[in-house]
Amino acid sequence: MNSTSASPVLIIGGGVAGISAALDMAGCGHAVHLVEKGRILGGQVAKLDKLYPTDHCAFCPLWTDIKKVREHPLITVHTSTEVRELKRVDGLLHAVMIRKPPVIDESLCVFCGKCAGECPEAAIQTLGDHVYPPSYWVREDVCNRCERCVKICPTGAIDFQRTEETSELMVDDVIWASGFTEVDLTPLPEFGLGKHPDIMTAMQFEEWTAEAGVNKGAIINKSNSSVPRNIAFIQCAGARDQRLLSYCSAVCCMHALKQAQWALRRNQEIQCVVFYTDLRTVGRDYYEYSLRDISGSRVRLIRGRPSLIYPLPGREGIAVKFENTMTQKREIWKFDMVVLNGNIGSSLRRTDQGEHCSPALSGDGFVNPASDDISRFACGFSAEPADVAESVIQASSAAVKAILARRNK
Repeated sequence: MNSTSASPVLIIGGGVAGISAALDMAGCGHAVHLVEKGRILGGQVAKLDKLYPTDHCAFCPLWTDIKKVREHPLITVHTSTEVRELKRVDGLLHAVMIRKPPVIDESLCVFCGKCAGECPEAAIQTLGDHVYPPSYWVREDVCNRCERCVKICPTGAIDFQRTEETSELMVDDVIWASGFTEVDLTPLPEFGLGKHPDIMTAMQFEEWTAEAGVNKGAIINKSNSSVPRNIAFIQCAGARDQRLLSYCSAVCCMHALKQAQWALRRNQEIQCVVFYTDLRTVGRDYYEYSLRDISGSRVRLIRGRPSLIYPLPGREGIAVKFENTMTQKREIWKFDMVVLNGNIGSSLRRTDQGEHCSPALSGDGFVNPASDDISRFACGFSAEPADVAESVIQASSAAVKAILARRNK
């Protein structure tokens, strides 16, 4: 079979796994349609500040790969798009895709910034210097629809009247690479999320402290902009818990150790404490990475899962009640900031897509490749908890399997 004349392959998810699978398939001469629900490619990795174990910027390699995807003649990118229906028809897969066009058309935007300067509500923001191609987006929760930006835009890129667009596509196979999302922790009130501005999830902390973020890498409290004296990192928050996520989220230990180390590098006066069940450092050089600041007692490890996290009166800190299972002592410590780590699940758990689109899922929302011929290729958090490096490896594996399947038809 001539690969360039065959039906394309659909990849659902434009994060690091989907991008890797798309580049591998296109590099072997196979046409690809890459569908991403968000406005830009990159997924959750685009929100990370640093990547362990090298501590390099997450944006740099991701930006390069996004540029390759955008410019590859065999890759068609669909952003702001969901696959609503996917079913087998005469040996091919029939996909129905719904696109919600953004207010600002990135293909027409010349990044002049006139709209942002004109907006009285500051609702128009850049997607970020690392985004390719550069563009702006409208925060519709803030926008008052005065449409001053429409009148000032020199290319007519802004239109508030755009409606959903439906398109159909016939493909040979689908690769599931929809990535992860933070699962709502409010059903577990003992973690105190939402009760104090300085109790936040790991991804919220990542965004708050990112060098490219609003605070330019500074470690400060949300409540009063002061420097925290200490930070508690709570592992397995929602994970290994039959009430929410029954499994270990795999990446959280390294994520917390990375965040604690970077907090210390930016301010050596901050004390960081990691409350853990057990530590997973399974990747290459991960264990050595975890020892960098632990060996000097700069990051304190407490083996124990806190039973209660609650704000003190007058927002005078946050109390963490726990049992140290090494000493068998029950204690209550006061912290200025608490980071909850572990509530990570497959994006397919919370999909609002139609029943024909969703693959056969396990009880925890992961794709079961052996369930049917629509679900046989999956990578990253669509298949199992995995960090960036493991997701890329799995994406290449899924691409190779898809290529071999096409050749055997």
